[in-house]
Amino acid sequence: MDANPLKMNSPLPRVLVVDDDASYCTIIRELLVRNGYEVRLAYSVEEALTLLQDEPPDLILTDLMMPEVDGITFIRQLRASPPLSKIPTIVVSALVLARERAAAAQAGADAFVAKPFSINQLQATIQKVVGD
Repeated sequence: MDANPLKMNSPLPRVLVVDDDASYCTIIRELLVRNGYEVRLAYSVEEALTLLQDEPPDLILTDLMMPEVDGITFIRQLRASPPLSKIPTIVVSALVLARERAAAAQAGADAFVAKPFSINQLQATIQKVVGD
């Protein structure tokens, strides 16, 4: 059975936002919380991996450009880990060239949203990735 966690009757779907830019994290958290999501923030891949051990989210939003470990490496790590490999992952990045999009897709990202974005665009992408 391959049930989608965001389709279940859980009160608030959980989203993990991974980005080293604190202002972006604050903005995205506010947007998502207002739209019915529980949001956890990680400012590095290392912090994200620690949070993932505690309570896996229903969805991950990750940037590509981060110090130490980048978003592509993070997505590859997720896809290589059986307990985490099925979590839908959306890249949200200012890196928007075709090569970045291709690298994200090859690593296993489910979708790509370019910064800056509108909440409607992000919600549409989330719905496309996780379904209605």
